[in-house]
Amino acid sequence: MNVMTKKTHIIFDFDGTIADSIPVMFTIVGELAQKIGYEKTITESDWQWVREHGLKEIPRKFNIPLIKIPYLFMEGRRLMKAQMFSVPPCKGIVETLQNLKKKGYSLAILSSSNRDILQEFILRYDIASLFDFVHSELNIFGKDKALTSLMKQYKIPLSEAVYVGDELRDIEASRAIGLDIISVGWGLNAVDLLERNNPGRVVQKARDIADILTLL
Repeated sequence: MNVMTKKTHIIFDFDGTIADSIPVMFTIVGELAQKIGYEKTITESDWQWVREHGLKEIPRKFNIPLIKIPYLFMEGRRLMKAQMFSVPPCKGIVETLQNLKKKGYSLAILSSSNRDILQEFILRYDIASLFDFVHSELNIFGKDKALTSLMKQYKIPLSEAVYVGDELRDIEASRAIGLDIISVGWGLNAVDLLERNNPGRVVQKARDIADILTLL
């Protein structure tokens, strides 16, 4: 292995980190709002608000009953699966993944997206061979538990791993278990929100991930 730092395992989030699915998410949010009888049209301004706030704040902002959250999550997954054919990789991420693999890093995906979506995407863009494993976790608020379980299953020492994600909940999950994180600025949550919440390191371009890894 050619890795020169103690970090040997990189666990990636999927939506907004590897897959440029945020524009499709905006459309899906509008559809979901109609399905639950939300009377207003979801605007660009509303979407910007979503990007600048944590996931747990959204129900209160848009008056969504908590009882409807599981339905919205599952229906959102279904709609995303139907639209995934139009989603490209985030800019520069494929080249970055290839570069990291060549350097000897073990790569993985942990996501709340449907496993079929993950598999279809990585096969379509010929990056499946870059990942040692791909894991789907349904609990959108339980990534800390999923990360812990995943590292235990694959015998990954906490000190040798780093998580790469685009959301506040990724930061919260990593912080909860003492896992290093690299936050990306091209995904769902705005950079300002990430930087206010102990994001580890924030990168604006995919190629910068490799540089940050040498500092951890």
